[in-house]
Amino acid sequence: MHFPPRYSDDLRSLVRYRRSLGEAITMIKNRVHAILASAGISIDATDIFGKKGMKCILGSVDSISTVQRFVLADLLDQIAYLMGKETMVEDEISRSVMNDRNVNLLMTIPGMGIYSSAAIMSEIDDISRFDSKEKLASYAGLVPRQDQSGNRDIKGHISKHGPSMLRFIMVNAAHIVIKYSERMRKKYLSPVRRLGKNRAIVAIARILLETIYTMLKKEEHFVDQIDTLTERKMASMRSRAVKPSQTITLEDRMNELRNVQKERLKRNGNEGKINKANAMT
Repeated sequence: MHFPPRYSDDLRSLVRYRRSLGEAITMIKNRVHAILASAGISIDATDIFGKKGMKCILGSVDSISTVQRFVLADLLDQIAYLMGKETMVEDEISRSVMNDRNVNLLMTIPGMGIYSSAAIMSEIDDISRFDSKEKLASYAGLVPRQDQSGNRDIKGHISKHGPSMLRFIMVNAAHIVIKYSERMRKKYLSPVRRLGKNRAIVAIARILLETIYTMLKKEEHFVDQIDTLTERKMASMRSRAVKPSQTITLEDRMNELRNVQKERLKRNGNEGKINKANAMT
């Protein structure tokens, strides 16, 4: 069993927390969509949470009940709050990886930003753990599934063994890299009719991960890197890394939570429980 060093373990915690924030935002956005749909409101915008979408929502509030407006306003407030937390965590990730040579190498790949590069390295940890690029692909679960007799899945299903976070990041990166790298785009288009778009993208995800193996082993930049794009990403990381860290102490947050709990108990008339809460502080 591999036990990652403290740095990789902490980085993985940051990355996974960042992903959980994104998932929470998506869940709340889906509730906003549901409220609008139940009110018969159709927003003519690609992103209803963008400037145009928000304008359309504001123009439709008259057809929403008072309760729905209250819930909608609170959901939008939660989205704004969580997006602020996302930014805070991403700044902390930037501070953690700014001097990480491997993360900097991965950021030369179009489609790999600070978050995705940090996520990959937090899961790989040390590239010397893997004897070959095939071993790394197998670790990520991006190789064909095999049955108990050792036969490969002829339908092209992957094993999905290993960290799901690594597969998630690689598949997302594959969607982007084929737009910027002609070489990768050709590798995608070649089997797409035979495999279909989804399986062809998964194939690119594996090729890209195997390319990352070579990059890390040889300490090389991505062969099709776009210099201006890479420099923008590096500049963004440097800018975020030097931001003052928001000092949030666990004690402060626990005190805030106690105060909120006592206020809720007070409103509900639970005086006995309030005294118990006061005794705990």
